[in-house]
Amino acid sequence: MITLVEKEEDKQRLLELCGKTVFGCKIASTALCYGFDKSFACFWLDQEREVAFGLADGLMLITGTVLDPKETKEFLRAVGPKKIMCAVKNAEALSLTPTESGDVLKKQLEPGEPDAIQEEVNVRGIYRLLEEAGMADEFEPFYLDLSHKLRHKGAAVVTKYVGEELAGCALVSSVAPSCAVLSGVVVSEDYRRRGIGTELVKKIEGFFPGKTMYLLREKGRHLEFYRKLGYLKTDTWVWAAL
Repeated sequence: MITLVEKEEDKQRLLELCGKTVFGCKIASTALCYGFDKSFACFWLDQEREVAFGLADGLMLITGTVLDPKETKEFLRAVGPKKIMCAVKNAEALSLTPTESGDVLKKQLEPGEPDAIQEEVNVRGIYRLLEEAGMADEFEPFYLDLSHKLRHKGAAVVTKYVGEELAGCALVSSVAPSCAVLSGVVVSEDYRRRGIGTELVKKIEGFFPGKTMYLLREKGRHLEFYRKLGYLKTDTWVWAAL
C-alpha cells in the first residue's frame, strides 16, 4: 500500500531508501531542504515493495522497483503529476511513453576531508551561462530554489573567472547523506577546450568525499568527457507524461 509520509519513522525510512539511486537522491534532497510539511512537496512510501515517491512542482520522482503497476498507476492518476521521472524499468512497467531519456552516470568519490564550499555565488551569472547553453528554464523559480538549497547545504556551485568575466560553472543541485547530483557543467564558448570543464568537475567533487556522485546525461552529449573523469553508466532515466 502506498501511504503519505507523515510519521517520523516513515521519514527516516524514506531517506534510507533514497540513498540508492539518482531519483532517490533528488527526492531526499528536496525533503531535507524543504521539509515534509510543504504543500508543493509531498512524499509517499510503498514500504512492502521499498518504493518511494516525491512530488514537487508537478514532477513525480520514483525510486525503487515498481512491482505492482496497477496500484501504482491508480496512485499516480489520483495524485495527478504533470510529469514523471524514473528509471526506464519503471517507465516500462507503468507503460509510460518517454518524452526524453538519457544515461544515468555515477562515480564513487574517494573518501577524505571535504573542501570548503564556495560561499559567495553569483546566481544570476550562473543562470545566464546555463541559459546560453540551453540548460535553464524560468529565472525566478531557478533563483528561489537554488538560493534556498545553497542556504540549507542542499546544493553547491563552483565558478571559474577569467579576469572579471564568468567563464564557467559547475552546479550540484541535490545533496543527500550518501549522494549528490551534478546537474550542470557549463563553460562559456570563448573559453572552451582549455580544461576548465575538467577543473570545475574535480573542484566540485572535492566538496563531497565518500559520496556517490550522479549525473543525468542527455543522449549524444558529453559521454567521453565524463567517461574520462571516471563516470560510468548505471541506468537510463526517462521523462514521461502519465
